[in-house]
Amino acid sequence: MNEDELEINTCESLYDPYVGAHIGVEITHKPSNITVRNIDKRTQFANKVEAIEKLKFELLALNCSNSD
Repeated sequence: MNEDELEINTCESLYDPYVGAHIGVEITHKPSNITVRNIDKRTQFANKVEAIEKLKFELLALNCSNSD
């Protein structure tokens, strides 16, 4: 997974400190069009790390299902 294959956007989170703060993260993997979102951490960095892990899992699951 290359960084240029990803579209990373921010979104509202459960822990936005004030209206308009977007610390949630949404990541789309352009080649597969898989989108994951993480909003439950208190920092944007933590949400990004967890969203990347979710995306890796989704891509692995897709790869495994295609190899069957």
